[in-house]
Amino acid sequence: MSSSFNYFTILSNIKEISKQLMDNSFDHGFPHIIRVYKWAYRIIENERLRSYINPFVLDTSIYLHDIGRLIGEPHAYYSAVIAKGLLKEYNVSENIINKVANAILAHSYSYMKKNNIKPESIEAQILSDADKLDALGIVGFIRVFNYSVLHNRPYKDTIKHFYDKIFKLKNYLYFEYSKKVAEELTEKTRKILEDLANELGPEFYVEY
Repeated sequence: MSSSFNYFTILSNIKEISKQLMDNSFDHGFPHIIRVYKWAYRIIENERLRSYINPFVLDTSIYLHDIGRLIGEPHAYYSAVIAKGLLKEYNVSENIINKVANAILAHSYSYMKKNNIKPESIEAQILSDADKLDALGIVGFIRVFNYSVLHNRPYKDTIKHFYDKIFKLKNYLYFEYSKKVAEELTEKTRKILEDLANELGPEFYVEY
C-alpha cells in the first residue's frame, strides 16, 4: 500500500465519496447507508463479533454497497466494479479488495439468488443482514412506497413487492440477533399493510 495512505485515510475518503455521489433519498440514498452502518454495528455488539471483524472491509462494503445504483441494475455488480477500481487506486491488497467485492455482491437479495453468490466472510454476512433489516418495519414500509412514488410503480405492484420480497427477507439472515429483530419488524410491516388496507377500503385490498 502507498505510504501516503493508511486505512483510516482511505476509509474517510471512501465515506466522503459515497456521501457526495449518493443522493439524500430515503430509500437508497446516503441516509440508507448510515442506517445500514448502524444496523451492522448493532449486530456486532449483540453477537459480540468485534474481535472477529475487519472494520475496513466492513465499513468500505457498507459505504459502497449501493453506489452502483448511479449506473443502474444489477446495482450490486456495478457497485462491486466501482469498489474494486477505487480500492486499486489506493493500492489496497487484492485480498481485501476481493472481500469487499464479495460482500457487496452477496448483500443483494436479487443478485445473490440469481447468481448463487455466497458471503465468504463475516463482514459479508453482517452487511447482508444489516441491509435487509433496513428493508423492514416502518422504515422499510416508507422505503418501498417512496421508491414506488419515485418510479411510478402502481399500488398493486407495490403491495405485491412486500409479498414477493420483503416478507421473505427474514429467511436469508445469518445471525440470531438479526433473525429475532427481523421477525418483529416483519410483523410490524404486515400490521401496517393491514391498517393501510382498512383505511383505503376493500377496493384497494390486495390479497396474496
